[in-house]
Amino acid sequence: MMSAWSALWQDRRPPTGDPGASLLRQLLDADGFDSGFARLEERAWQNFSSELAATLEISAGESVYEVGCGAGALIHGLYNAGHPIGGLDCSPALIELARTIHPEAAFTVADAADLDPSEQADVVLSMGLFLYFPSHEYAERVLDLVVAKARRAVAILDLPDLATRDAAIAERERVAGGAAAYAERYAGLDHQYYDRDWVARALSDRGLSRVETRGQMIANYGNAPFRFNAWGFKR
Repeated sequence: MMSAWSALWQDRRPPTGDPGASLLRQLLDADGFDSGFARLEERAWQNFSSELAATLEISAGESVYEVGCGAGALIHGLYNAGHPIGGLDCSPALIELARTIHPEAAFTVADAADLDPSEQADVVLSMGLFLYFPSHEYAERVLDLVVAKARRAVAILDLPDLATRDAAIAERERVAGGAAAYAERYAGLDHQYYDRDWVARALSDRGLSRVETRGQMIANYGNAPFRFNAWGFKR
């Protein structure tokens, strides 16, 4: 359903990297936060994860599920804190790594549109996934499933902001060495951009309250000026 992006992530293999790197660094690298605009520092990531848990009011023992979890970098800290976690991703290799590192968690190889909402989790997250969707209609289908799966809260994170689309593309072209080089490198790999009001309405229309959108604030993250997060709570 996600064409070139889907094929790319299905074939994703965790990089060999530095064998002396921390486990978190290995997870970040496996999940694509290892180079260019996407590179994230461990401390910045830990701060972001802690702030997210506080924002979503995640309390002791609550379960957290991530759609598009990769190897589990986002939910790794929650796992270490004793939260039941689970996730879904289209990459068999990344799910295999997630299972190895989080043996008590439940992970599934599947497309986001095949998410099973019957086994609910208290909080359902998705980070850096909706940008790969082929359309807003597809995003709405996935949102239906995400909200149905959540008992208490939903967060959709790292969404490309439609308001900064031109600036984001211009910066990516600059780093790639020009518009032609960028077009060649990312042929068929366009991002899906979202209007903040559209996302807020989509969450509200699905029965969520206290819906908010907020700019991405991960320190030293190249994509941060062009991304935002959104969340809401079950009534």
